[in-house]
Amino acid sequence: MKGAIIAILEVAAVVVPLVIAAFFLLRKKETYDEKYGASYFKSWGISRGKYRAFNRILGVLFLLLAAFIVYKLYIEEPTSDYDESRQWWNELNSTAGAMMLGSAIAIPTRMSSKRFPGKALALLGGKAVIERVYGQCKKSELAEKIVILTDSLEIQEFSENMGAQVIMTSETCNSGTERIIEAFGEINADFVVNVQGDEPFIDPKLIDAIIQAHQDGHSDLVTAGRKIESAQALINPNVVKILRDDSGDAIYFSRSPLPYMRGEPNPEKWLEKFAYWQHIGIYGYSAKALARYSSLPESPLEKCEMLEQLRYIAAGYKFEVIETEYASIGIDTPEDLAEAEEFLKRA
Repeated sequence: MKGAIIAILEVAAVVVPLVIAAFFLLRKKETYDEKYGASYFKSWGISRGKYRAFNRILGVLFLLLAAFIVYKLYIEEPTSDYDESRQWWNELNSTAGAMMLGSAIAIPTRMSSKRFPGKALALLGGKAVIERVYGQCKKSELAEKIVILTDSLEIQEFSENMGAQVIMTSETCNSGTERIIEAFGEINADFVVNVQGDEPFIDPKLIDAIIQAHQDGHSDLVTAGRKIESAQALINPNVVKILRDDSGDAIYFSRSPLPYMRGEPNPEKWLEKFAYWQHIGIYGYSAKALARYSSLPESPLEKCEMLEQLRYIAAGYKFEVIETEYASIGIDTPEDLAEAEEFLKRA
């Protein structure tokens, strides 16, 4: 139905100016002469010939407008950004199934991690890391669906055996966001929370807070942050920092401390004078935001910091930031796994 309406509007956009052009160009000279006597043109002192010429010019202009619309709709090659975005939406609109779900959780994961190959299936307290992530996500009260996204047959088999829904994605995906975009037709939700596949202790309440922020404020992009309490974390490049505006939204993410405290060499003093925020790697994306991401080029900022969310920032978007006490314990290396084991024993 939607496609038929768009087709009708496109045809009308061409036909209407053509009809108007024909009205002005095909009228006989005698008809113009008859109308001239009662027109304002005569009272203004404009000659009969100029009156006819003016109307003919109007006809030519509407004819050119119709030609321009035909060119833009059916001849011109669309830009890559427009083409990709439109194709994404067309695929989404043609997806089988009824209405979109409200919110879903997507867990992108893979076996070929550079620093810790196979970490998704590494055992943590007798359970695989991905199993613990999935178990925490199942405690969410607001998510209507949970899917694991992977390009690994091993992860697919393991996940299906534990009862999880799995969507296979290509090996060419460079980030979790790209996996979500590729699988979005099957996820089929208005809002998707991206939970990293190496966060075995992710807080379900934080997931629900991300979803609630979207429901309350219709935010297209939502993430989380935790106040930095130590100078060691502040200067650690592996701890991503959030730079926030006066409303609390994220306007930049960096591995460097931002803002820089000029004239103060001691990072401990920085924390006394300014509130610095650590980024927690969980994201919520609306369907509209995901469609936009799919058409954005990779940003130089993203390449420098190696942070995928900077693609949005470079394009002028902001993230709503949920403040949390949750301390992320991600598994990036075998050493992280050993620390997580110790944390589990203490819990």
